[in-house]
This record gives sequence, C-alpha cells and structure tokens, in this order.
Amino acid sequence: MHLSQNHLYLFVPNMLHRFILASLLVCACCLTACNSDSETQAVTQETADTTQLPETPQPEVSNEVSYEERLQGGGMRFDVRTTGLGSQRSLAIIVERDEQLPVRIDEAIEGTVTKSVVADLNDNKKPELLVFVSGSGSGSYGKVYGYEFEREYWGELTIPELSPELQKDYMGHDEFKVVNDRLIRTFPIYLETDPNCCPTGGTRTITYTLNNALNLAVEKVE
Repeated sequence: MHLSQNHLYLFVPNMLHRFILASLLVCACCLTACNSDSETQAVTQETADTTQLPETPQPEVSNEVSYEERLQGGGMRFDVRTTGLGSQRSLAIIVERDEQLPVRIDEAIEGTVTKSVVADLNDNKKPELLVFVSGSGSGSYGKVYGYEFEREYWGELTIPELSPELQKDYMGHDEFKVVNDRLIRTFPIYLETDPNCCPTGGTRTITYTLNNALNLAVEKVE
C-alpha cells in the first residue's frame, strides 16, 4: 500500500495521540492500584492498632511505713525504715555523713525488721549498721543485713550459713543482739518429735566475730 505525504502526516499524529492515551491509561491504573494498596495497608494497620490485648492489672504496693528507727554512731546518722505490710517489704537505709552527700541503700526483704543497731565489731573505728529481720511463716527464720561505713565508701557484711550439723535441730525463731563487739545469735533446739510450737531441746547460742574483710565468722557455739 502506498501512502501519500498528506496521508502520512495524518497517520503520525493519530498514532502519537493513541500512544499518549494508552500511556495515560496505564498510569491511571497504576495509581489506582497503589492507592488501593495504601488504603488496605492503612485499614490493616488501624485494625492492628485498635485490637489490643486487655492490660493485666498490677498488684498494688503499699507505701505504708511498717518500721522506722533513727540511730547515730561513728559521727554518722542512720535512718532505717521499711514499707509494706505483707511478707514482701522494702528496706531503705539513708546514711548522713558530715560534708558528704547522703547515701541510700535499698533492699527487698521477706519478713519484718525486729531491730537495728550500730556497732564497731572489728574495732576499726568505722561504724557498722546491723538490721535484724525475722522471716515470715511459722519458722520466723532470722537474717542479718549488715553494712560498714566510712567517709566516702561503704561495704556489705557477709554471714556464713549454718553448718549441716547445726541445721539438724534448727527450725528458725532466731534472736540477734550485739554484746561486747560480738554478734550473738540464739535459737531454740528442736528434738526429732517436737512440733513447731514447742521445742524441748533448750537453746543454742552462736557467737560471731567480724574481720577487716567484712566477713562474720563463728567464734564459738554453746
């Protein structure tokens, strides 16, 4: 087929016009698909955001002060207090030293504080704070929290566990006190058939000394 020059001029614009229309159509379809995907994603995201698991209620923690004592010794002031009324309580110790920022120590304890004392068990002119705790439950197992302080530093005391021999007739009910720079621990002795309420084996007393490494050691057992 032979096309004249005039026919050719008419044919080219028509082809260009159709090409442009086809391109515009393809772009419009792509934009529509993209918008649809974006809307679907937004709806999915909104659904995910609004569909949340119910929050688990948190147990209330009591801030009521259950023990408080203020002590002095070695040129320092000690504020000892516990908060909480259940078996799990929070122990807070605030130590004020001259010309130094206060120091705060926090411990989570189980049971109740029975007494706090300031001593110098190792005779190094640095005061120790001892906090005696009676555990919850029928045994009331005792525990000691101890710290030694100086002007810029403090350290924690360690107390050894009872030996297997001493544990045989031990069922708690400890009592602690400080006598003549010694930590004294006393508890009742339970015979094999004794109920928890009524020990019949007498009492046992353990005397501890403190060395400069802040380790309490058994000095004697009576």
